[in-house]
Amino acid sequence: MHYLMQMILAKNPRNIILRVLEVYDEIAIGFSRFRTRPWRISDIAKHGLIIDLGSGPCINGIYVSKMREGYLICLDISFSMSMISRDNIIKNRVLGDSIAADMLFLPIRDDVADTILAIASLHHIPKKYLSIVLNEIKRISKPLGIIVITIWSWRQIRFLLYTLFNVVLFLIRAISNIHEYFVPWRKRDRIYWRYYYLPSIEWLEKLSREIGLRVLSRGFIGYLKNRSENIYIVATKQLQS
Repeated sequence: MHYLMQMILAKNPRNIILRVLEVYDEIAIGFSRFRTRPWRISDIAKHGLIIDLGSGPCINGIYVSKMREGYLICLDISFSMSMISRDNIIKNRVLGDSIAADMLFLPIRDDVADTILAIASLHHIPKKYLSIVLNEIKRISKPLGIIVITIWSWRQIRFLLYTLFNVVLFLIRAISNIHEYFVPWRKRDRIYWRYYYLPSIEWLEKLSREIGLRVLSRGFIGYLKNRSENIYIVATKQLQS
């Protein structure tokens, strides 16, 4: 019943963004203790300005910054996450800063980022707003800068029952999109429902090309070894003619 209530509330995308903010503010400490290893796909990052979008505790951004010796900006909608990122930057002696901001309205100048990481973060953005976020990513990236995006794949076994339930809700017109999910996070005796929109890799690639990004590579990748639980896209902003 709780899942059904969340799906019905998801009809308003503006409410979803606020909900993502509220949930990650509440679970920030526990989440930062759980997510402690960087994604190895980050290895393709370039030297220079590195921006980690939806950074959480900024594990990926810090890993890349130390490897490439670049300046780091960790950005997350949650103020609590942003403060954890700042602590991690200081502890790791990385040159950079952390800010709390919305990916829909990035407070960053045009054409400045050498590397943009959006690892396991864009799936918290409703479908209606994904083109806005990708346009913002394109805007702040330097021409030929590296853009790395990973999103959970809806084909994971753990989503099977959710997907079947969503199909039923779709057939009775209770929801309009079967690829929206709410995944529980338990904190003491309370459950926090985290919103996810999980598009197909074909749809994400098509959208990226439509806004003017050049897709260099795409496929499936895992956070854990030998698993393919996420889709990924590596892209760049083309030089203007």
